[in-house]
Amino acid sequence: MHPRKIAAILEQVPNILIVDDKPDLSLILEAYILSWKFRPKSINNSLDVADEIGRRFYNVVLLDIKMPGKSGIELIPDIRKQSPDTKIIMMTGYTDKETVIQALRLGAVDFLEKPFDREFLFHTVKRSLDIQRTELEFQQAYEELKVKREELLFNDVRLQESNKQLMETNNALSVLAQNIDRTRKETEFQVSKKIRASIMPLIEKFHESKHLNEFRVELDVLMDFMDDLLTGLSSEPQIANTLSVTEFRVAALIKNGLTTDAIAQHMYVSPCTVKS
Repeated sequence: MHPRKIAAILEQVPNILIVDDKPDLSLILEAYILSWKFRPKSINNSLDVADEIGRRFYNVVLLDIKMPGKSGIELIPDIRKQSPDTKIIMMTGYTDKETVIQALRLGAVDFLEKPFDREFLFHTVKRSLDIQRTELEFQQAYEELKVKREELLFNDVRLQESNKQLMETNNALSVLAQNIDRTRKETEFQVSKKIRASIMPLIEKFHESKHLNEFRVELDVLMDFMDDLLTGLSSEPQIANTLSVTEFRVAALIKNGLTTDAIAQHMYVSPCTVKS
């Protein structure tokens, strides 16, 4: 039973169904039940019980054993099948041990022998209602626990899926970063290779040409710039700031692997100047 339906049953005024073929007794029992603040309903034809049980939930059924059409013993399985949580109290005008045992085995919770005392009937009905409330509260807690467990499992699956997606995204970003870094290094290498192979020889040729003496200063600046670009010294500002233009160029050529004599010849200075 759904937890909401159980809650509705627990909150409602208890419904008591009286099934007896004697209308006079049914009216007396209805009066008793009304005085206890419960809601009574009487049926004098046993064949109408199934339809009534199907229309409304009854907390307790006061069921007579001997009735025409269908006996109370025969009705117990029908009531239990339609409404398993309904409590059945049997009523009889005589005591038959075998019948009592049979009724209890079929699912009846108690047995009353006519005529019965009003207070005794009240305590019997009240005890059945208390048992029913305990069972329904347990069932409600169990069903709510099942719902919470299903929600927890669902959230756990979602969390695992989110973690999986997060890990996949993190791995993808890591691969992307590696590819970007690899591409950057490859691009820098190719640019450096192109400059060394194509541009630097032209600059040096222009620098050595006597026809371009008037542009020697500009060519020196350009060569320094290219040396700086190719050696990466521009990424070390603390070193660059302490060097003059000439010293900076010498440092760049040293980093490129040139010897003292080669640098002196390249810059048209003495080897002693290069060493200092």
